Order: sequence, then C-alpha cells, then structure tokens
Amino acid sequence: MLTGLSGAALATMIRLELSYPGSPFFKGDSLRYLQVITAHGLIMVFFVVVPILFGAFANFVIPYHVGSKDVAFPRLNSIAFWILPCGYILVSKTAFLRPQFWKYYDKPTYHFTLLAKKSKRSFYNLDDNNFFQFKSLTKFLKKERNILFTKRVEKIPFENIGFISPVPLRLFFWQTLVSYPESFWRAGKRMVPNRRRKVYFTKCSNRTQVTAGWTFVTPFSANLKYTGFGSQDILILSVIFAGISSTVGFTNLLITRRTLSMPGLRNRRILLPFISISLFLTMRMLAIVTPVLGAAMIMLFMDRHWQTTFFEFVYGGDTVLFQHLFWFFGHPEVYILIIPTFGFINMIIPYINTRRVASKHHLIWAIYVMAYMGFLVWGHHMYLVGLDHRSRSLYSTITIMISLPATIKMVNWTLSLLNGSLKVDILLLFTLAYIVVFVVGGFTGMWLSHVALNISMHDTFYVIAHFHLMLSGATMIGIFAGFYYYFSALFGIKYSRVFAYFHFIYYVGGQWLTFLPMFWLGFSGLPRRVHDYPVIFMGWQGMATTGHLITLIGVFFFF
Repeated sequence: MLTGLSGAALATMIRLELSYPGSPFFKGDSLRYLQVITAHGLIMVFFVVVPILFGAFANFVIPYHVGSKDVAFPRLNSIAFWILPCGYILVSKTAFLRPQFWKYYDKPTYHFTLLAKKSKRSFYNLDDNNFFQFKSLTKFLKKERNILFTKRVEKIPFENIGFISPVPLRLFFWQTLVSYPESFWRAGKRMVPNRRRKVYFTKCSNRTQVTAGWTFVTPFSANLKYTGFGSQDILILSVIFAGISSTVGFTNLLITRRTLSMPGLRNRRILLPFISISLFLTMRMLAIVTPVLGAAMIMLFMDRHWQTTFFEFVYGGDTVLFQHLFWFFGHPEVYILIIPTFGFINMIIPYINTRRVASKHHLIWAIYVMAYMGFLVWGHHMYLVGLDHRSRSLYSTITIMISLPATIKMVNWTLSLLNGSLKVDILLLFTLAYIVVFVVGGFTGMWLSHVALNISMHDTFYVIAHFHLMLSGATMIGIFAGFYYYFSALFGIKYSRVFAYFHFIYYVGGQWLTFLPMFWLGFSGLPRRVHDYPVIFMGWQGMATTGHLITLIGVFFFF
C-alpha cells in the first residue's frame, strides 16, 4: 500500500507537469522530471505489482491450495519480505541527494599518474612482468595511510586523492593478481593515451540518473560521465535487492509445492485451482529471468566503478548487450505480472457464472504457450538499436504469434460467459472491464510488434498508452478482482459494496480517460520522457491529467 501510493504520487507529479505546456510543476527542471519518471517505473514494477502477487496473494493462497499449513521455510519468507523495504528505501533516497558539481575523470589513468608523480617512480615500468613497483608503492602508502584509511573520502580535497578503489587495496596489490604476461601491460600502456582525457569538470546534477530511465539504458547508465556518482548506483542496488527478495520468495513457494503438496496433487496440475497454476508458472519464469537481470546490474556496477568494459563501446564493450540482458528479463516480466491475473479471472468467471469455465485444459495450455513464447520476443523492444533485418523479422513474427494463445483465452472467456446465469456483482463488472482493457491493450501491442509501425511509434506516447493499459489497467483491475474475490476469505468480513462500486467506476473510467488520449499523442509523434510540449497537444494532455485524478478518486474509495 505504501509503495503503491508513493508510485501514484510520482505519477501525479508527472501528470501535473504535463497538464499544461510550459513546465508548470517542475519549472523547467528536466533532470528532476527524469528522476521522477525513473522512480515511478521502478517502484511500480519492482515494489508494487510483484510484492502484491507473489508476496500477498501467493503467500496466502498457495499453502492453502496445495494442502499445507504454511510455506516450507517461514523464516526465509520473512527475510524475502524484509529485504524489499531496503530496496524501496534506496529508491526513495535518490530524491534527497544534494545537487553538486562533480569531477569526472578516467580513474585508472588519473590515479596511477598521480601515484607515479608522488612517489617519483613510474608504474608503467615494463622490464619485468610485474605491473607495480612494490617498494616505492609501499613507502608511498605508508606515508599516505592517513588519507587512504582514516579520513572520510568526501572530505579529501580532490588534488590529494592518492588512490580510491572499491577493490580492497591489499587485494589490488597482491602480486599474483597483477603479474600478467608482458604483452598485456604493453597493450594497456599503449591504450592509456587513447583513453578519454584525464579530468573533466562537468556541470552535472548528482541528484538524478540523467538520461538512463527505469530501463537503465547504456551507454548512459554505464558511464559516470553521463549519470554522475550517486543516484544511478543507488538504483542499481535497489534493483538487486528486489531481485534477491523475489528469488528467495519464489524459491520458498516452489519448494512448498514440491515438498508439502497433498499426495493426490503432487504431479496433477489439473487438480490445482487456476490461480495456483498461474503463480507456479510465473515463479518458474522468475527463476529463469531474475538471475539475468542480477548479472546485468552487477556488470553495470563494475563498469561504473571497477573499470571493466562490458558495455563501454570505446574499449571494445557491447552497448547493445546490456539491452539484450535487460529485455530478456523485461519482456518475460510483463507476462510474469499479467499471467497471475489470468488465474484470478479464470477462477472468478465460473464463480459468477454458476457453470464451469469452458475447456480448462485449453486455458492452461494458452498460459504456458504465452509464457514460453514470451522468452523469445524480447528483441521487439530493440528494433531501433541496430539489429539486423532477419532478427527483427523473427522477433516480430513470434510476437504476433503470441496473439494466438491470447485469442484462445478470450474465446474461452466469452464462451464461458455466454450460456450461464450471471450473478451481476462487483466481480462481474471487474471481470468484464478486465477483458475489454486486455483486448485493447493487447491489440495495440500487436501494432507495436510490427517493425515498420514500431519505428514510427517507438518512444512516443503510444507506447506509454499500450503498456499502461496492460499494467495499470488490466493487471491492476485483475488484482482488484482477485482482492474482492478473496476478501472475505482473507479478512473474515464482507467488503462495502457501495465503496466497491465507486472504486470500480472511478478507477476504470479514469484509466480509459488517462490512456486513450495518449494513443492520439503517439499518432502525432509526441515523444515520451520530455517534460514540455507544443501547445497544440494541450487538449489530449489535459484529458489525460483529468483521467489520472479520477483514477486517484477510485483508489481513495478502494482504501
């Protein structure tokens, strides 16, 4: 609830800024605006939807559905929960970092030159295989020990920095680590003059990850030159925390299913309720993609501080590799968020309809096919980064093929609703709203899978409208439906129907009013992540802001 409200507050800032041309809210501070949209994306994806589905619902529902009293490792469950606020606090901290001038320099070149100057010896002596001259270095370190080890790093004047590195110094000067073949250091020496200049004095704000966004786009996020020391590093750590939390959580729940199921359920998926089938599938997906994200984040951190060059094009790294790694996580992640809500809808339809759902086997087949195909289509986020035509055609084709299992689900739902005796209640309304929003969100996504159309729509408001209809529209509406479905089971009382209806009307109406205008902004080519716009777009943007405020009224009624 806390993270959801803070994410909504950030969204409100964005909508207030865009409600009117001329930067009314941020007063022209585009860096602050970028910081807010970055934090909004990170909080909503990593700290709202995932904890609701896998923390709240899975924790209550899965032990109950497999016939166990509790999860296999309750303490593990506890630490999975408590790691999450740590990540969230780190994201929040970026708002409170002070702006400052900071000096950008190429660390290895700068520090080694400084050391050589101070100790009157050159460290690029290549007579033997050893990179460092240990005697002079030891003498120098003894002299400078107070700077290196006792004073706080921030207090040291820039000129006096002897050597600062996240690698422990003893490890760094350990002889075996640095006795590489001679040719290696000769190549290094040849490269040093070609590296970028030693010291830049850059006016750059330390309070923001200037250009990277929530997807941490390289080269911006991989280089201190663009994003400064501070916020970007804190965000990388927060994503790692979120990844650890979900890893510990899903491991625990999968082991619960494997070890604590009732004997008749062990290998019979069809006997489990839909919500558990969906949750187990998405947890297996998380097990595949979360380590990839973690690896990408650690490589990014090393690029920023340990002088590695995984993503630094200048030194032979691959800038696009990071995007491959991120979107290999990022695309299955959207299925990880939406598939559990399929589970809710598949359970609610027979409940409100007093007849079983049409062809349970086909629905299970459809979510499995969607999940497995979701691993093959991450490149459709990257049509504009220089992939070859063959790859783009493949990604496009497989993306369009995902519409097949999605259509099967739609046909099943409509057939299930067709001949029953429907109980008109809040659950029916949320289910119907879910189906309509899902159709529109999915259909607009099919357009984006087409390479040529994507090239004209990419990074415009069209993309914003599409994925928000899927996430804040379909996913959240599905979560609300599941919440009302399980409400009396979880809390032992009935919810207020009046507030539930108000919640439904304002939330769903607000979603449509917020995101439909963005499709037209996208058709007009208005780019996203830019905080000001020509006055001609004020009508659509004003509608969107009004819609967001109406959505907030719905959230108020929910609370």
